[in-house]
Amino acid sequence: MRLVTVAEMQAIEKEGNASGVSYAEMMERAGRGVAQVIQHAFGQSRPGGVVGLIGSGNNGGDTLVALETLAGLGWRVKAALVRPRPENDPYLARVIQAHGEVLAVDSDADWEKLEHWLGTADVLLDGVLGTGIKLPLKPELEAWFEHILDFRLPRHIVAVDCPSGVDCDSGEVARWVIPAELTICMDAVKVGLLRFPAYNFVGGLQVVDLGLPGDLKALQTVQSHVVSERQVAEILPARPKDAHKGTFGTALVVRVQ
Repeated sequence: MRLVTVAEMQAIEKEGNASGVSYAEMMERAGRGVAQVIQHAFGQSRPGGVVGLIGSGNNGGDTLVALETLAGLGWRVKAALVRPRPENDPYLARVIQAHGEVLAVDSDADWEKLEHWLGTADVLLDGVLGTGIKLPLKPELEAWFEHILDFRLPRHIVAVDCPSGVDCDSGEVARWVIPAELTICMDAVKVGLLRFPAYNFVGGLQVVDLGLPGDLKALQTVQSHVVSERQVAEILPARPKDAHKGTFGTALVVRVQ
């Protein structure tokens, strides 16, 4: 898995768009990829209910595409708008056309309905804030997340690209962050997700391939990768059960003052 800064990812997407893979197509691929991961991880026995927390930007768009795709797979989908979406948003319209429910959380009655949604869903999709946010968050957003964390949340919490409220470069976090069981990154893992305290909220990591051309110059400059357990297992020999510290040689440590 590639490991990138936010600026590196933006450069990759910009060059990908110029090469013919439009931003809109990237969003489609991202959302469908998220849905496929969720279906594989949590929907094999029976599709359940999924609630998406939707922000105003591309992260919210990815999540809406994922909800529409999951609806087609038999899931009961609901979208809670944390921040306003663009007028006549086509992604929101597609969720409605797929028989999904949409709720703009404005009043006490809306909060009560959202609490019921979360208490009865199998999966929560966190698609509020993306990788480009900078801390501190606005007070109204801080209050929103604080309120959400008072509710009984679904058993499975999945962050889309990153948990909302995480600085994806520094690893710093907002005061209130929804802890994910799984974070699904778009095309590459962002460096801040592997830094503390952010790493405490990430859970497992999976990457959705956006299908960008492999010869992009911005991709060629990426020097860092996340080493997986499988890669390590392929490099290191299997150790016998009776192995001990003397089995694999010795090491000399020299301290110079």
